[in-house]
Amino acid sequence: MTQATQQAISAAPPLQEPRQNDSQHRCKNCDSELIGEFCHVCGQQDRQYIRSIFAVVGDLMGEISHWDSRFYRTLVALFMRPAFLTQEFVRGRHASYVPPLRLYFFISLVSFLVLTTLIDFDNVGTLNSELTPEQRAEAEAGLKAAEEATNQTLELPALPAVDASEVAAAPLGNLKVSLPFATPEQEQQIEQRIQELAQEPKVLIKRLVSLAPQMMLLMLPFWALFLKLIYLFSKRFYLEHLSAALHTHAFLLLSLMILTVLSKGSHWASEWTGSALIEDTVDWAENILLVWMVSYMLFTQKLFYGQGWAMTLFKFALSGLAYIVLLSFAFVIMLFIGILTA
Repeated sequence: MTQATQQAISAAPPLQEPRQNDSQHRCKNCDSELIGEFCHVCGQQDRQYIRSIFAVVGDLMGEISHWDSRFYRTLVALFMRPAFLTQEFVRGRHASYVPPLRLYFFISLVSFLVLTTLIDFDNVGTLNSELTPEQRAEAEAGLKAAEEATNQTLELPALPAVDASEVAAAPLGNLKVSLPFATPEQEQQIEQRIQELAQEPKVLIKRLVSLAPQMMLLMLPFWALFLKLIYLFSKRFYLEHLSAALHTHAFLLLSLMILTVLSKGSHWASEWTGSALIEDTVDWAENILLVWMVSYMLFTQKLFYGQGWAMTLFKFALSGLAYIVLLSFAFVIMLFIGILTA
């Protein structure tokens, strides 16, 4: 071997040994080189699933606590900060809060379960018009004042107990249903079904309560379309209006659930303690919450769409009128479906 060859061999860089841990830096699904925790090709997370049960339980508890913190953070923002969640969602900040559709589904499920539980269906259908002692005392006080003013003797008649099913059934005997989209046979079936439900109104009410979540969900796309129309020049996509509708309806359902729980809870507490102070205090809280519900909707339109107060107030009033019309139309449809399917 010549001296030149020896010098060339000695000057050549040494061969690199293959890394033993090279497989740990490649995706186990598509064998692409990993740059971070997730594969940039297929999206699979670089995670070892075959491990001890203690590690699995630890990760599960960590995920649950993370979900809980995100959920409670979302609830606080939903109830206390108008338009905040919608603005965060539009900006692309999704990891810190529950997505709008999932949030609405969860609150809708819980709220209607609570409302269904608190409604006393067994007492629905019987209307006892006999005055309570408190109501009769107030009426007698009013009559006494009228006697002093007119110098005439007035008597408060005794009101008998009335069964609402009898009252409801009376005018339904000659009820005639006329629907442009129904055949005479279908109209006759509807009339017969209405007369049957008049005897058992709680069956219809149970059916209406069960249909309410689906009907509200069907209302949301139309409400978002209305928002799109009145804010046509806001340069916002339809999904942005839909996310705003989901958040506002989730807030309304949450507030209605809180109002119902407060009302029932204060009534039970007052009966148990014999003190009306609890019920009076809760009444103040309910009034404050009702004012906050209206203010919340107004602030949401102002903060999310960013228009002036004059235009916001005009569109808020227009939205309120349109929502009443849409809600009435949805209730009529729900009532029709409830009569046919109850």
